Amino acid sequence: MGRKMIFNKLAVTNLGNFSGTHVLRLRASDPQSSKPIVLFGGLNGAGKTTIFDAIKLSLYGSEMFGAISTAKYHEYLKQKIHCSKVTVVQPNNASIAVEFEYAHLGAVHTYLVERMWEVAGKKVHETLTIEKNGNPLDDIERDGWQDFIKEIIPLGLSQLFFFDGEKIQKMMSDDSSEELKRSILSLLGLDLVERLQADLKIYRSKFLKELSTENFTRDITALEAQLEETETQINIVMDDKASLENSIQHLNSRITDYRNKMAAQGEGYYRNRVSLEEKQGSLESDIDSLKDKLRELAAGLLPLAIVSTYAMKLKKQIENESKYKANTLLSENLKKKHDEMLSIISSSGFLKIDGLDSRTLRKIKSQLKTEIEILFSVETKQEKQSEIFGFSQKQALEILGLIERAVNVIPSEMAVLTDMYEVKFRELRDTIAQLAKVPDEEFIKPMYETLDGLNIELGGITEKQATLDVQLAELTSTRSELVRKIEQINHKIAASNEQDEKLQSVLKVEKVLAKYHLHLAKQKINSLQEEFTKIFKVVHRKDDMIARVEIDPETFSVTLYDRRERLINKSSLSSGELEIYAMSMLWALAKTSGQKLPFIVDTPLARLDSKHRDNLIELFFPKASHQMMIFSTNTEVDQQYFNRLRPHVANAYNLEYCEESKSTVVKEGYFWN
Repeated sequence: MGRKMIFNKLAVTNLGNFSGTHVLRLRASDPQSSKPIVLFGGLNGAGKTTIFDAIKLSLYGSEMFGAISTAKYHEYLKQKIHCSKVTVVQPNNASIAVEFEYAHLGAVHTYLVERMWEVAGKKVHETLTIEKNGNPLDDIERDGWQDFIKEIIPLGLSQLFFFDGEKIQKMMSDDSSEELKRSILSLLGLDLVERLQADLKIYRSKFLKELSTENFTRDITALEAQLEETETQINIVMDDKASLENSIQHLNSRITDYRNKMAAQGEGYYRNRVSLEEKQGSLESDIDSLKDKLRELAAGLLPLAIVSTYAMKLKKQIENESKYKANTLLSENLKKKHDEMLSIISSSGFLKIDGLDSRTLRKIKSQLKTEIEILFSVETKQEKQSEIFGFSQKQALEILGLIERAVNVIPSEMAVLTDMYEVKFRELRDTIAQLAKVPDEEFIKPMYETLDGLNIELGGITEKQATLDVQLAELTSTRSELVRKIEQINHKIAASNEQDEKLQSVLKVEKVLAKYHLHLAKQKINSLQEEFTKIFKVVHRKDDMIARVEIDPETFSVTLYDRRERLINKSSLSSGELEIYAMSMLWALAKTSGQKLPFIVDTPLARLDSKHRDNLIELFFPKASHQMMIFSTNTEVDQQYFNRLRPHVANAYNLEYCEESKSTVVKEGYFWN
């Protein structure tokens, strides 16, 4: 039967930015409510990560860091005690208390886990107390309380269910992670079978020693000594590696903080100074060019365009003058032709034709003159036009063309140029404002040197980590070879003692367990593969990107395939796709295992595009767990996303850093309510 856990409340006292005691309710006040989401909002530095880490610190103490020295852990605890900047007396203690309900095997119990620490001189005194249903946990020795918590919520599972977006995508994309493998085994319930197999193997080895010959005993003893030494070296390397991972995490955190500090000092403007200066020069050049064009317009037809009414009157005057002049010229030409025709008709040589008598000729001439008089008597009636300009036709056409351009073209050209000028001027003003924020080189240069130093330190540690990975791989290979040799000898001893019933029974049980483990693993893996494919297709926007997955039942390495059965390399996935892949796998693991544990997610949307964000808001957050705690800034879960999450929100808190008190204030409600 699966377990179910739900957090009731969290109380922090003098922790980080939080002065005094703050109690946060982590589930709806109505016990019948099924709203799963608890939303923590806050700007960077307000204390979201402090609350996120507080839950793990209260449950696991130093073990949340893996391998860490007591001195470093105590230094961490010291730094976590609130340092007041407005009071003289400083607190010397802090505490975190987490209350949760845990249901297992049909019984529901309420646990209160409180971790307190106090600084006395140079020492740190840490106390862990656990209450069960309001009473001290007396049925377990105090020394076993930490193990009891890990039994309820294995540390490996907390890595899967309490995560930030960046860390979980790295963890889920690393198939070689032993930590991930152990977590999945635990979540799927396969760890119990493996533990039983290991116990039987130890029992068989001890029993075979009793049956073995002196030579076999000597060989096994030598191999077991080498195996023990190898295991010791592996543990040392793993501890060193965990220590380096903590250092890397710490350094990454310092680098991020320092980058934020540099950004606050205008580092981004300094980094872009050259491009900003180039942009300023380009904009000033563009603006000068626009000014020249505007001056050309002003020196040309722009004045005429400004007085367009008078320009149109001028146009009409010129057109009338031109028309009058043309008509006058036409009348003069017609009069000349009229006189010429009458003169020709009146001449003695006109129509001099044989046989035509003079009387008939006179009649014809008279009739022609009458017709011509009638024809030319139609005078063009036009009003007398006073001439002001007296332009020639060519001059008039040129001036009319200019007026046409001034009235119909220049205003639109002017509008385009002024719009362009305004845009360029605003860009220039913004650019100059950004350049004004560029810090002096003498101020920013030492900051760059500090950042370079941190990055060099990080590079050195990362290189050491890579060296340890190689050592660990070699030692693991050596361990496998030693185990294989011991098994070979054990088989030989077993073969020479085939008649021993006890031995044969153990071997049979081992075989059955191995078959059962493989069968159970395949069964769970098949369900996990189906759930993952189903969930990923819903959550991811490219439905056919991953058509199916294959999970190795022994190594738990995951292979992705597209619709054409082509292998998909995880390294080819974008950061956002990796996060969607990781969250889909977690959701599938939770559904397959039947374990109902809360999800606690820090900065879940920072690396996702809008479509993926929409899918997580609509699908993952309201449905992936019965309790979903989300830590977000107002740019990740903004007002629009908050309104969409609101129907599923049991509680929302706004962590607001108060400059006056130099501490964080917890307010109920998100940023906008």
